[in-house]
Amino acid sequence: MARLLSVVVAIRGPQEEITVRGQSSEPVEIRPGVSVREQARIAEIEQWAWRRVRAMRAFYTHLTIFVGIMLILFLVDTATAGPVWFYIPLCAWGLILALHGLHAYDMLPWTTQGWEQRKVRELVISRMREERGLDG
Repeated sequence: MARLLSVVVAIRGPQEEITVRGQSSEPVEIRPGVSVREQARIAEIEQWAWRRVRAMRAFYTHLTIFVGIMLILFLVDTATAGPVWFYIPLCAWGLILALHGLHAYDMLPWTTQGWEQRKVRELVISRMREERGLDG
């Protein structure tokens, strides 16, 4: 089971109020009426959300640095004589930045959290079928 993060669930009357505090090490308070399973689900969602926010923040920082450096390189390229070379670092770093963005927004299937688990399960099932003579 996933490590529980700092989620405090307080029940007030007929309505449930969920208060999320901190990022890591606060104790989890369980009150009457709130199941441990629900607590764990909320904690997993909070952990996922924090990972996504950190990945997005890193991507936006990378994007800002990219734009600044590319602007400087463009100005240097236009101010100096010789062949145009600005597009080479633009394309190379732009490709890396695009991959970073795809990773930050979980658009690359092999970088998502559940991919390894699904792949292991798939390989185990495949191997068991081979051993039983069911495949091929």
